[in-house]
Amino acid sequence: MERKKRIYCIEGVHDWGDGEVEPTVEPMLELLQKLGHWDYMHRSCATTVELKFRLETEWNGWCEKGSVLYFSTHGGPDQVWLSDQVVGLPTLKEWIDCDGCHVHFGGCDTFTDGDGNLKSFLDYTKSASVSGYATESNWLGRIAPALACELLFFGMLWEDVNIARNTKQREKNLKKIRKSIQERFSDCKFNMLVRPYGKP
Repeated sequence: MERKKRIYCIEGVHDWGDGEVEPTVEPMLELLQKLGHWDYMHRSCATTVELKFRLETEWNGWCEKGSVLYFSTHGGPDQVWLSDQVVGLPTLKEWIDCDGCHVHFGGCDTFTDGDGNLKSFLDYTKSASVSGYATESNWLGRIAPALACELLFFGMLWEDVNIARNTKQREKNLKKIRKSIQERFSDCKFNMLVRPYGKP
């Protein structure tokens, strides 16, 4: 039986005090679903308590191998930002089981502090891959256009028939996706760590 390909999206809630409401990423997820690609679940989170609850209950119960855990939040080096609260990767990894799944951080600068904590996150959670940006991304800007980058990334990830299988081919395909995204969107400074085939 074919596994369902799913995206579980955590979107941060931010109030910068200017009365402006930030646009949501959900229309992009709706488009991917309407194209017949991904099923998705979208959740907004403003606090670390809510985030921990969502991950430990919904994500850990809903995900299947090959699913994507997508953090659509602001961020910093090795960090996820929720309103005025910050969660570091060493804490975040304790809350999730990502065996055979893919984790994407949509926030700025997640990869700017080297690979140490990201490799630890990859190994601890047994993720198939961990991806994100090493710069400030701009959702609809001419420079570092994250929306276009993520649409292509999720599209290419969906097309990979080995997405849920721990095989040499999956590792090879993920590295091809990384190279393709990096070449097409070099100003986004996209990066992806890939779990080596056969690593326990």
